[in-house]
Amino acid sequence: MAWRFKASKYKNAAPVVPKPEACIRDISVGSYQTYGNNIAASAAFMAFNVDHNGSSLAVLPIDDCGRKSKTMPLLHAHTDTVTDMDFSPFHDGLLATGSQDCLVKLWHIPDKGLEESLYNAECTFSHKQRRVETVCFHPTADCLLTTTSYTTLTLWDISSEKEMLSNAEHSDVIQSLSWKKDGTLLATSCKDKQVRILDPRLPANSFTHMANSHQSIKDSRVVWLGDTGKILTTGFDSGRQREVFIRDLRNFEDCEKALVLDSSTGILIPLYDPDTGMLFLAGKGDTTISYLEVTDREPYLLEGIRHNGEQTKGACLVPKRSLAVMQGEVNRLLQLTSSSVIPIMYQVPRKSYRDFHADLFPDTTGCEAQLSAVQWLQGHNAPVPRISLDPAKRSAGESPIQQPRLGPKPFTPPKLNFSSSGSGDGDIKGTTEFSFDKVFSVPVAPGHEAMNGALNRHGNSFHTVDNENSGTNQNLSYIENDLQSKGGEYRDEELKEVCEDIPLSACKDNVGPYQDETKSRIGLQSENVSEGDVQPNSGSFEELSPTSPTLHGKPKTPSTAERRKFYEKRISSIAGEQEGTQLAVDTLKFDDTDDKLEDFERASVQRSSIAERRRVYENRSASIQEASAAEKRSPTLSPTPLRRKDSYKSSKACVPDVVKEDKEDTESKRSPVAVQRQQSQEQPAAGKSPPTQDKKPEPATTPTPKRTSTVFGRVSKFRHLKGTSLHKSTHIENIRNVSRQISGECDGFHANRERVAVPLSGPGGKIAVFELSKTGKLPDGVIPTLVHGTNIMDFAWDPFNCKRLAVACDDGTIRLWLIPEMGLAEPTNEPDTILAGHSEKIYFIKFHPLAKDVLASGSYDMTVRIWDLATQEERIVLHGHTDQMFSFAWSPCGAYCATVSRDSKLRVYKPRSNSQPIREGKGPVGSRGARIIWALEGRFIVVMGFDKVSERQIQIFKADSLNLPLNTVGLDVSPAILIPFYDEDSSTLFLTGKGDSTIYAFEVTEEAPYLCHLSHHRCNSLHQGLSFLPKIVCDVSNVEFARALRLTNNTIEPLSFTVPRIKSDLFQDDLFPPTKVTWKPTLTSTHWFQGMDKLPARQSLKPDGMECLSEVQGAAGNIEKSGGKTLGSTAATCGTFSGSQQPYNRLGWNADISGSTKEKQEQIQRAVSSKMEVNLKLEQDEMEGVDEREWED
Repeated sequence: MAWRFKASKYKNAAPVVPKPEACIRDISVGSYQTYGNNIAASAAFMAFNVDHNGSSLAVLPIDDCGRKSKTMPLLHAHTDTVTDMDFSPFHDGLLATGSQDCLVKLWHIPDKGLEESLYNAECTFSHKQRRVETVCFHPTADCLLTTTSYTTLTLWDISSEKEMLSNAEHSDVIQSLSWKKDGTLLATSCKDKQVRILDPRLPANSFTHMANSHQSIKDSRVVWLGDTGKILTTGFDSGRQREVFIRDLRNFEDCEKALVLDSSTGILIPLYDPDTGMLFLAGKGDTTISYLEVTDREPYLLEGIRHNGEQTKGACLVPKRSLAVMQGEVNRLLQLTSSSVIPIMYQVPRKSYRDFHADLFPDTTGCEAQLSAVQWLQGHNAPVPRISLDPAKRSAGESPIQQPRLGPKPFTPPKLNFSSSGSGDGDIKGTTEFSFDKVFSVPVAPGHEAMNGALNRHGNSFHTVDNENSGTNQNLSYIENDLQSKGGEYRDEELKEVCEDIPLSACKDNVGPYQDETKSRIGLQSENVSEGDVQPNSGSFEELSPTSPTLHGKPKTPSTAERRKFYEKRISSIAGEQEGTQLAVDTLKFDDTDDKLEDFERASVQRSSIAERRRVYENRSASIQEASAAEKRSPTLSPTPLRRKDSYKSSKACVPDVVKEDKEDTESKRSPVAVQRQQSQEQPAAGKSPPTQDKKPEPATTPTPKRTSTVFGRVSKFRHLKGTSLHKSTHIENIRNVSRQISGECDGFHANRERVAVPLSGPGGKIAVFELSKTGKLPDGVIPTLVHGTNIMDFAWDPFNCKRLAVACDDGTIRLWLIPEMGLAEPTNEPDTILAGHSEKIYFIKFHPLAKDVLASGSYDMTVRIWDLATQEERIVLHGHTDQMFSFAWSPCGAYCATVSRDSKLRVYKPRSNSQPIREGKGPVGSRGARIIWALEGRFIVVMGFDKVSERQIQIFKADSLNLPLNTVGLDVSPAILIPFYDEDSSTLFLTGKGDSTIYAFEVTEEAPYLCHLSHHRCNSLHQGLSFLPKIVCDVSNVEFARALRLTNNTIEPLSFTVPRIKSDLFQDDLFPPTKVTWKPTLTSTHWFQGMDKLPARQSLKPDGMECLSEVQGAAGNIEKSGGKTLGSTAATCGTFSGSQQPYNRLGWNADISGSTKEKQEQIQRAVSSKMEVNLKLEQDEMEGVDEREWED
């Protein structure tokens, strides 16, 4: 059959999208301007960027699915956006990350995944002052990492933490790189529109091939087509059309195939599978993923079935070892979207999947490297052995093939001088160092006789890497424990020999280079193999018995992770004082395993690193993981969820760790700590003293009182707030010509209790004023307006006078209007007062929240002027701005004000004391606009703005510290500026923008995360503005805690925000504290300018005739208290807490009835029984039974 008529086996490979339940959902992914794919996968894990700035990664099992909590453990990798990431092809748990903070970090992912957030990297490399663009592991050499930064390409040997090679010959930023499958050549694409081929091992370290590539400076990608001499690149031409090129090294200057796709702006991510020749093209921002098959002759690219779905943020392929081959899955693509990770299975249709289809699954590249980094650098080449995907040829059957992962290691500590004495071996003094090669030692793989095949794969002697650690004497205690952890049986003589001469291995083999006797025991003859040689399998390890006796009869040493914790403790203690060193050495003996584990837990509090202090601080948020759930969970499931400690019912979780000499004494002297309620702390009963403790419990086990919002678990009373549009009879309809050209610094719509002001389009700067009492459809014709004769910049109602409206104009004047009692009857152009003082047009105007007749205005002349409207004079001028001001806000007390401006600066003023700012800080970096408000009685400042990629974000600052935000929450990409409203009584922040249909809601709290998501309200149409009314307007009888007016294209609709409650007939005093009287002034302008301050009065919102919820519950509580007094002696004997109450049920009374309450019920029952005729005779009593003799038959 001619080749052109030969059908491909993968031609009909179809994408199969799983149901939402099988995807990872409810994650937050931002928009990142990087050259990376934003997601990577190994055979065991997936990692992807999360959060607004992308500095953290989520690492989940490869088969994980379901909704993810916002408090799930994360990999807090860098201080800036992670630009690229890559898993090692030979270690499923080894992850490399590069970032804009100029650092490259290596991370070890535990076998069970992240059960707690990870902060400390295994090692770190620096690229000086340039951001890292790409990271990529070598395809054949183990522990060899390639990174690029600007024009520099660097190769790192991560086993020795050394830079091996560096190339700085590129003339512009390196955008992408790809290794040939055999690891001999490297291809790069650059911003200078060139594609290059490089052999890093050549003496000149120069390029072997160069050619002109895509003629656009936009991101281009390159991928090597397996082990062939061809590369594939994606990019843009000069007309911004997306292109795909294929080049052959034999004729590199000319393209073998050029394919023009479309004119989209999405950067194409090429994902190529060399086994099947399948190529996937996923464009960032696209909803389509293309599938093409690459051939070795015309037409070179055959188009397959496309996938249409959600918008792509990133994509990657899953290693072939994790595919479901018995379902015909030839490839699996992980698509990262803004809120989910979708595993897309490409399946070749077959009549039956009962048998393994060997024609679809050729042998694939395995996971056992034959080379180390040093051997590769010396010029050796060895392909990675291929493995079969046939389950019948695998010991694990259909389960994914996963290579042994890296074991945890202690961090490489500084040199420590300490002495250790032993009865049998004498005193040993020296300098202890740990070489990095122990990090990548691979533990015994379950079910394998050879130790991961490490020595079999290498088949050479343990070569020595020349670094500062070689030749250093190792401390006897560490070597002793290290040999115990390997499970081997060693004699004292062998142990001494090991301490005398220990070469450092650059490979990941778990068994170190011991003496000849040890080598002969494991079956390896090093004298026949020279350094750097690669030979076939020459030996194997004997399977080590887990029951082997340990050295000197000591108990088996704990895992390396526990030793890691111990060494961190030792480093911090030695830095403090010399006595801590001796204690650390003595503790190294591990006489009692249980006591040692407790010491490890306490050591975590003593660590001095920033990451450890941060971890301890987070643990103080009174949240823990269920131990039983963590033990029983499968490694393939998501991390154990966190739950609040004050809801944890097991007393075991509340037992503090106490330092004890004896384990039995420890168990006998432990006492549970009383579980604390959220807003109250129970005290011990009289006559009972708390148990004595030798050491204060660590903060991680001490619950702290929480507000209505916490980091772990949402307990806000307003969590399920509900927005409802009121009846159509309350709407104002038929509004015409609403202006959409109003200044960005203006909210565009303002209302008070009696009327609303709406700017209209057209010349003259018109504002229409509508009476809220006159609802319904407006008559056709001319709408009465306020005519200004110039463009309107901002306007605001006087909070203490519902008739006065202030309007700022672009001629630098402020016009004050007094609206007639019955509203406007006709258009007017005669304001009541005109204030002139600014030399440029005005940005904003804001009335003082407490003082009457005080108005602030900000202008293009970079000044903020504060006016006394009573005398119509300018009293205060504030300076210090260097660029356009976006927003201005008075503090709740009225003594301070804050601004946010285009120069990304926040400024806080004390206007009556200083005309210059008293504090400054860095605000949003975007230049589109911003808003600023005060929260929590003026202790916090919340700023709404944009980041550098135009994503809307919310930042919260301490009012007395504007250096760094306490939290940053990213919302979405939209040009509309977020307009805020803050309700002080509920601490609820409402946000929306012009042209939006969603009203976002957050609760502002005094503790992390400071901004807590509440239920958002989605309107059925877009709105042009939103204005909230004073609290006195709310209908509290229907549990309404906020009311707003919403302006659409032609209507004004009231919105009611309520909280669902069962007992809505009672006044919910827990939701409605006495509110501030913001509609009446507390000061006159004269008093305020003289420096006087006065807090506003508070008014109860309780309607007449309604009972308070707390009073009803309190009455039921009093009954319980009286019952408790009757049995006071019994309560004291049982050790109960005086004054404690059981939680109320939904009926408002306590179901645990005792004491006088129960006695009264019995009295009532006896009284009713005495007046009723009760017949206690049963019907069966009068029946005749069967003769007993009849049963004998």
